[in-house]
Formats: sequence, structure tokens, C-alpha cells
Amino acid sequence: MPLSRKERHRRERLHPLVVFLLFGTAVTKAATSMSLPFLAFYLTKQIHLNALQVSMVLGMIGLGGAAGGIIGGYLSDLLGRRAVLHFSLIAWAGIFFGFLFARDYFSFVALSLLNGLCQAFFTATSQALMADLTNPSKRLKVFSYRYTAVNIGMVTGPLLGAYLFYWIGILSFLFTGIVLAVYTYLLIRKLAKYRREIKQTGAAAQVNLPDCFRVIGRDRALGYYILGCLLFYAIYSHLETTLPIFLSKELSNGSTLFSLLLTVNALIVILFQSMVSNWLENKNPLSGIILGCMIFSLGYVTFAMGESPAIFVTGIIFVTLGEMVIFPLTNQMIDQLTDQRFRGTYYGAVNLAQAGLFLGPLFGGWMLKHVGASELWWITAFIGLHIIWFYSLGYRKYTKNHGVAIVEIVYRVLLDLRLTTLIKFVFKITPLVSILAILTFLAFRYYDVKVSFIPYWMHLASL
Repeated sequence: MPLSRKERHRRERLHPLVVFLLFGTAVTKAATSMSLPFLAFYLTKQIHLNALQVSMVLGMIGLGGAAGGIIGGYLSDLLGRRAVLHFSLIAWAGIFFGFLFARDYFSFVALSLLNGLCQAFFTATSQALMADLTNPSKRLKVFSYRYTAVNIGMVTGPLLGAYLFYWIGILSFLFTGIVLAVYTYLLIRKLAKYRREIKQTGAAAQVNLPDCFRVIGRDRALGYYILGCLLFYAIYSHLETTLPIFLSKELSNGSTLFSLLLTVNALIVILFQSMVSNWLENKNPLSGIILGCMIFSLGYVTFAMGESPAIFVTGIIFVTLGEMVIFPLTNQMIDQLTDQRFRGTYYGAVNLAQAGLFLGPLFGGWMLKHVGASELWWITAFIGLHIIWFYSLGYRKYTKNHGVAIVEIVYRVLLDLRLTTLIKFVFKITPLVSILAILTFLAFRYYDVKVSFIPYWMHLASL
């Protein structure tokens, strides 16, 4: 029976709560971007921490995210999405107020760890709730919208943050806490309004931690995705940790240039994410991952070319284009794996990869201190290409379970990247090239031998 126009419209449009969560993603990212990106400058110039200590403080955000993601995801499956969202946002706002009173290294380490923990709780649970309320065919678009929302926050946050940090310094964290508190109040009211429509993933009593870890532990595709994502986060973390440390030490206008780079990054996403999402919809996910990783690594190669602002702007453009492809595709590939009962746990498990946000700054800080920035960017670009390997292994495990041959995957990737025509051409001309190569070799050898006798016979003739 054909659906009515009203029913088709209802299925096509996003749930109001999904829209509000997307709005909240932009708001929370803008709020945190007003303060956190400038924490490196504050710790370096006001608290007088060295590069390794600053990297440790900023890296604790990633460590907290790695632990908080899977715990928050599991709790959202067990207790429900509403309870975890309430707790995470209330605590998150309180942590930013706590930054105002921190004065020593260990206080900043603890607050950064808790910040990562609460952020991961909110991220994993909100993603799971958006997936609960969205038709599977529309989830890639929702993930792309979410990524765009993050970057809308990245445009507004650093611009406002640069102004606030210049005038009031660490007090910019006060504004972040206020914004988070206001959004928390609004979300609590919104969740109460739609509490009957929020899907509970089965009976809460049936979800237990050993089952969650058993399901995740057996999913080798998920394991490979997490490793690939960990590498990606480790490399991506340099943009918010190692890069500002380097700019603050090497350039007099480092904080201004850093704000510009963050703004360029976010503007490109806002302007072109829709175009990229439309291209990805009909493509094999692995095709996008391969292309995205190559462009992503090219950005860090560009950073290694010099220290002028133009070099860094060009590099950030390449990095942004790569991440625009990788971020939404990662969410889509994880969503393909999820067991509906453990959806929150799956999304939380991916946050284990945020350990890369801890390891990346440590590696970057050590490299800056002992090796140098240029070598760091080259090594980072090289490591970035290995992301492809982990995602390929994970995707192969997933498709093998669904009876898809590896030849079909390879052909689809080549087709998506428009390499089939080139390969067909190479395949067709290979016999001709081979014959010409053999004839050239034989002719060269034959005539070389003959020519070598000419001086000898000319000598005999002259006698």
C-alpha cells in the first residue's frame, strides 16, 4: 500500500529531538572551542609549563574520552539515554567552572581528564540516540550533519574565544560553563517532552557489562576500525595540541594564526560538507577512506614545507578535506556493525580510539623537543597512510561475514576512484609494451655486438 504524502514527509524529515541534539552539538563545540584551544597558550605563557607537560594536560582529554566513551555508552544502554545525557552535561558544565580555580599542573591534568570523560559520555550517548530516532537510510546524512554542526561550532568558538582570551584570559572558561549550563537546562526539558518516543534498547535488565564486552571482543571488524580510528585521532590531535605549541614558540602572531587555521578548517567543512556527503552516498565506504587518508596525509606533508602562514593555511585545507571524508564514514561503518541492543556500547567502544588524543600529543611534544617540527610532520604524514590498512582489514571482515567477495570490493573501490579506465588502458597496452621492450632489448644487443666489430674490420682493411 503506497504511503500518504504526510507519512512520506514524516519519514523523510528528522525527528525534532535529533535536530535539537545536532543544534546542541554545535553549541557545545562552540562553547568548548572558546576556551580549550587556547589552554595551550595559557599553560605555556602564564603557568610556565614545558611542551611535554602541556601535551600531557591536553592529552588527558583524549585519555578521558577513551575511558568515558565505552562506559557512557554502556550506561546509556543500561540506564537509558536520558539519564546519561543529564548527568554528563551537568558535570561537564561544572568542570569548566573548575578550570577557573586551577593553579598547578596536577589540577589541570585532573580537570582535563574529567572533561574528556564527560565529553565522551555526551558524544556516545547523543550519537546512539540520534541513530535510535533516525531511519537507517538517513543515518549517513545525520552523521554528516553532526560533523557539520561540530564545525559550525569550530567557526564561532575560536573567533569569540580569541577575543575573550585576549581580554580576560582563563576567565573565558566561565563563559563556556555558562553556555553548557543553559543548554543542559533546555535539553532536560526537551528530553522530558519526548521521553515516550525515546527508544530504550530492549529491556534494560538484559544489558550487562560482560555481554557487552563479549560481543565487542568477538567483533574483529570493530577492533580494526578502532585501531584505524586511534591512528586518525593521534594524528588529528596535533591540530589542537602540537600545532598551537609550535606556533606559540616559533611565531610572534602564533595565537592569531592558530585562530585563523581553525576558522579556515571549519568554514571549508560548512561550505563543502553537503557536497562531499552527496558524493559519498553512492560510493563504497572504503573508497572514501582511501581517498580521505591520502589527502589528510598530504596536509601534514605541506606543514613540513616551511613556516610561513600561507604554508599552514594550504596544509589545513588538505587536512580538512581529508577529515571531511573520514569522520562521517567512520560513523557509518560503525553503525553497520552495531547490534541494536548494544548500540550505545558500540558507539562508546569507538571512543577507545580517543586514546590517540592522549598518545598523539605526547608523541608530538616529545618530537618537538628532541627532533623538530619538520620531521614530526613528515612522520605524521607517513603514519597517516597506515590508517587505510586498518580500515581495509576491518571492512574485509565485515563484508566477508555478508558473503561479499574481495574481488568485488576491489573493483568497486577502483570504480569509485575512477581508476578502472586507467587500469584497463594499462592492461591493454601491456602486451604491446612488452613486445616492444623485448625487440628493443634484442635489437640493442644484436647491433651492439655488430657495431663492436666495425673498428676491428676497418683496422684490417687498412693493412
